[in-house]
Amino acid sequence: MLKTLKFLAYTVAAAVIVVLIVTLLTPVQNGWRYLIHGGLNYPGRLGPLNDEELRWAKIAWRYFQNNTQPSTGLVNAQDNYPNTSPWQIGDTLVALTAARQLGLMEQQEFDQRLSKILTTLNRLPLTPPGVPNLLYDTVKGTPITPDHQPYPTGWAVRDIARLMLGLHMAASYSPEYASFIEKVILRWNFCSIVTPDGQLQNAHAQQKQWRKQVESDVGFGSYSTSVFELWGFRPAPMEKIPFKNAIINGIQIAFSAEDPRVSGVPVVVESTPYLLDGLEFSWKFPAPTGATVSLQYQRAQAIYQVQESRWQLDKLLTARADFARTEAPWLVHGSIFANGYPWNTLADDGTYRPDLALLSTRAIFGLWVLWDTPFTDALMQLGRWHNDEQRGWFEGRYENGGGHNRAFSLTTNAMVLESLFYKSNYGALIRKSPETGYLDAQMKDVFNWPNHCLPQERAHLPKAGGQ
Repeated sequence: MLKTLKFLAYTVAAAVIVVLIVTLLTPVQNGWRYLIHGGLNYPGRLGPLNDEELRWAKIAWRYFQNNTQPSTGLVNAQDNYPNTSPWQIGDTLVALTAARQLGLMEQQEFDQRLSKILTTLNRLPLTPPGVPNLLYDTVKGTPITPDHQPYPTGWAVRDIARLMLGLHMAASYSPEYASFIEKVILRWNFCSIVTPDGQLQNAHAQQKQWRKQVESDVGFGSYSTSVFELWGFRPAPMEKIPFKNAIINGIQIAFSAEDPRVSGVPVVVESTPYLLDGLEFSWKFPAPTGATVSLQYQRAQAIYQVQESRWQLDKLLTARADFARTEAPWLVHGSIFANGYPWNTLADDGTYRPDLALLSTRAIFGLWVLWDTPFTDALMQLGRWHNDEQRGWFEGRYENGGGHNRAFSLTTNAMVLESLFYKSNYGALIRKSPETGYLDAQMKDVFNWPNHCLPQERAHLPKAGGQ
């Protein structure tokens, strides 16, 4: 009996010692994991998700579960509203990759979802120039106008870039699907998107013609440039995008030199493109020169610092981004600077709406994960409550009075998932150039080129593109 008791005592003591050793070594193990994954190279909050953060990810994924159309695999841009854009299809692919990597679904579900989307994309009706349309019906997968009429209306470079990024990310983390993904790119005609001198062009239908304009937004233009470089294009350097500087609280904020009175389009500076550039490229990849890297980083730092300064000086928590609403105006630009004024809030038609200034959920998550500071801690103290467990994360909280904007959008929930994926991934989500694959193999036969002004064609045919 005594021997038995001694044996049990030794066993318990040994178990306690093992637990203590594991407990003591856990920070060391986490530290090694941090270093192995390149934590020193990337800013912000890095490491495994805790229980609360994993719950946040599950809430964001709920939006996609609720809004996926089984006929196409596409996801509604807003809760229960059946349209989407190439930008939001890109968001969907990013969210799908993040959800799989975070363990929110099994491989079988991932395969079913991705396969359905790729099937739709490989059949997606394009505009007459061979470019994805601005909007699509998520049930039918057909081009539509903003008022849901069945006509193509044009394209936006930033939207196409976002879709290209989502496709690249899916191929990077799930390379077994790469050939199907590259077939999507091979369908598109880039001759109208990228001019011979590398300018990126938007277009809209006007009197049965396509009116084209060079992308002039400093933030989204720079982001689009990075994505096109990722796929092998050589767009004009982002330093060539004409810009001016505004001074807000002593901080320089770059904005487009376009005159909104002439173009009819608001000139808006908001957080989103700078946050995505940080999450995906850490503001330095795949930029070709150190000067470009520095400029990307400097502008992103300014976007962060100016919002932090408003909190420090005016005691106003600030996280600005575009957002959706459940009533008119349906889309609002929550800006750092817009149409000549700081902290301007504009309806999509350019109407001044200071009453709608919003503490944006999507901006909160991006700022929080990229900058580990007391300011972003304060943002998340409120932002963590911007959700409904059955529907996802809603758009945010109004600065005027603190009421909730309970519109639910695909882009906001994708940003939540991407931000948490960045943390779990120990930094930038895109770290390498695409490997040679199906697209390169198809382009080896110069006699069967599609004449779509793809990078390989441009290298051999200097006159190709934009003609």
